[in-house]
Amino acid sequence: MSLEDIEINYKLWLKRKKENILGKGGAALLENIDKLGDIGKAAKELGYSYKYAWNILQKIKKRFGENPVETFKGGIGGGGGSKITEFGRRLINYYRTFENYITDALNNSDLWQSYGLKSTEKNDITGKVIDIKKDENVAILKIEIDIPTQITSIITKEAVNDLELKIGKEILTVIKATEIQIGKEGIF
Repeated sequence: MSLEDIEINYKLWLKRKKENILGKGGAALLENIDKLGDIGKAAKELGYSYKYAWNILQKIKKRFGENPVETFKGGIGGGGGSKITEFGRRLINYYRTFENYITDALNNSDLWQSYGLKSTEKNDITGKVIDIKKDENVAILKIEIDIPTQITSIITKEAVNDLELKIGKEILTVIKATEIQIGKEGIF
C-alpha cells in the first residue's frame, strides 16, 4: 500500500448542546428547498422520502428552537409551498463556510507539509548552512547545496533558534513556489 493511495474523508456536523443539528444531507435539503420552493420536490430530487425530509426539518427545529423552513398552504388551485427562513439561510451559510474551510485545508499540500505529513521529494534539497546573518527579526541563511551552489533564505530569528541552526549543520531545504522552508533532517 502506498500512502499516495490514501484518501481523507470526513463528516461535518453542526452541533448544539452535543446534538447534531445539520449535516451534509440537511444542508443539501435546505438548499434544494430554497431553490425549488417545495419540500416534496426538494426531497424527491435528493432521493429522500417526504417523511425523511420533514423529520430532518423537525429535528433542526426541536434542537435549535427555530424553524429553518416556513411552509404555506395554497388556495383551491394549489399554490402552496415552502421557503427558507433567515435562520435556515444562516445555517446553510455556516455549514458551507466550514465545509469549504475543511476542503481547502485538505487540498492544501503546503499546510500538510507544515505538519510533516506530506512532502514531495522533487523539491527537497540537502545542504549545509555556510553563513547566518541575523537582525532584530529575521535571519538570512546561505546554504551550500550538493551541486555545489548556494541558495539564500530569509527566515525568522526564532526559526533559527528553534531549528538549532549553526554554520556547518546539514539541513533539508524544501523549495516551494513562493519561499524556501528550512527544517531538520528527518522531520519531513
